[in-house]
Amino acid sequence: MIRLKNGQAGLSIISALMLSMFATNSHAAAATFDPATGVVDMPVVEVLNGASSTFFNAQLQIDGDALKLVSAIPIPEAKGQERVVFDLATTALHVPSIGVGADEFYAKLQLIPGTSRFSVAQLVNNSFQGCPDFAAPGPVEGSCLLSGEYNQNITLTKNTQWIVSGGVFIGGDNVNSATLTINPGTQIFGQQGADFLWIRRGSKIMAEGTPDHPIVMSGPSQQAAGEWGGLVLSGNAPVNGCNVGVSPCEIPFEAVTSEIFGGNNPEDNSGLIKYTQILFAGFAVRPNEELNGLTLNGVGSGTVIDFVHVHEGLDDGVEMFGGTVGLKHLVLSNIGDDSLDWGSGWTGKAQFVLIKQAADDGDRGIEADNNEVNNDITPRAKPMLSNMTMIGAPVATQGILLRRGTGANIWNSVITGFPDCVSIDGEATFLNAGAPGNLTGELTMVNSFVRCGNNFLDGNGATFAVADWFTAQSGNSQEDPLLNGFLPAAGSPLILGGAPVNDAFFDIVDYVGAFKDADDDWTQEWTFNFLHDAVDNL
Repeated sequence: MIRLKNGQAGLSIISALMLSMFATNSHAAAATFDPATGVVDMPVVEVLNGASSTFFNAQLQIDGDALKLVSAIPIPEAKGQERVVFDLATTALHVPSIGVGADEFYAKLQLIPGTSRFSVAQLVNNSFQGCPDFAAPGPVEGSCLLSGEYNQNITLTKNTQWIVSGGVFIGGDNVNSATLTINPGTQIFGQQGADFLWIRRGSKIMAEGTPDHPIVMSGPSQQAAGEWGGLVLSGNAPVNGCNVGVSPCEIPFEAVTSEIFGGNNPEDNSGLIKYTQILFAGFAVRPNEELNGLTLNGVGSGTVIDFVHVHEGLDDGVEMFGGTVGLKHLVLSNIGDDSLDWGSGWTGKAQFVLIKQAADDGDRGIEADNNEVNNDITPRAKPMLSNMTMIGAPVATQGILLRRGTGANIWNSVITGFPDCVSIDGEATFLNAGAPGNLTGELTMVNSFVRCGNNFLDGNGATFAVADWFTAQSGNSQEDPLLNGFLPAAGSPLILGGAPVNDAFFDIVDYVGAFKDADDDWTQEWTFNFLHDAVDNL
């Protein structure tokens, strides 16, 4: 493995390597280099802008201590092939394969702000080079074991099968902070339920996959839920659950009580997770105290979570314990318990969420609490959610259960196929909402569609009918959403039934559900393919 820092040294190495490349290279590389001109030719470059993308034929040329963009010609969409990817959100250019003699390398280039020039951030041989000093040799050729606590920055690359052995912790608790970088296409496997990956407070994960090379975290056989523990992030954002007057509020995680989370920094940054699959996770540490596919403990709004697929989790898909983190483009499929779960005062945001339950397993699409012990404790859970498509099954419980004093503002969402679509439970939850015709704004649902065996369920302590709460709010409907699988069919009322959310986090939309129309399937290519097999059977 070659590690490079931005600057002249890195470029000198890449230049030397490129100069050794011959035109007769037999590898199907995504980019080639002409030593006579110093030009890197990239036949297909996908430029990502959220869920949309454009394609170019582009060229870079060595320019002093950097690579300068010298040509970018638009071309038709060219997915389904090896290509270079430039992500506008991170300004990183990912070259999955540069042919250099008989070898191929992955290169990550970083746009220099305010210029059209790129510095070299990484250059890594795509062939296995042996285990680095922070990992032990694994049980098979090309594998390396991760174990224990890491107090230094480490990078996981796609040329190695990484095996998580036991609890793997990045950093100490707000001490010895470290960053875990995971390159596109990297595969990480747990061997058994108690194997998990944990990013502690003050440390970061930088897991930046691409649509054609997603990061994969999975169990060994990829056959059943609970094959490994999952991914946990702990942050310093506000949570509830402490005694009155305690500041900052810091609480232990329910499943591993030695791990603490929470603090007083709403903008805390635990890193980035993009184009990542988390598969067959979930492990019961003790009865009713489990790890989830993705657990977010007091994670702050500085963290980026976008294009994440959690599939076949034994417990919840994604669970937030307080914090302010936002999430976009989530796929939660075949989850054994609740697909999306929150408590402990989560006040974050989410947009573009697909929930698809298995026919024979699963509980709720969303299970929402403020705090189990003190329903009115602050900060009160009140996330903002928009553009959810939630497809249940007869074995499920509810589409959405709002209870234990939670607040929420829900827009542009569709719930169908559950025994009950929406339930509100607990006197504190009802009182927090107000009453139909006189709502407080703390618990709302607008421009949304429900279509279940029973659309509404009034829980304990009801002070109004959930049906009246729903129908009193603007743009709501109980008509057939006309879905074809999880996408809106031609003529679906979802296509023009939405309204924009007045918040900078949210993309401006005019539709209901996670997808604009039948051509807007942003789950393609980067998700685990069992999802598509499942929804095809709808």
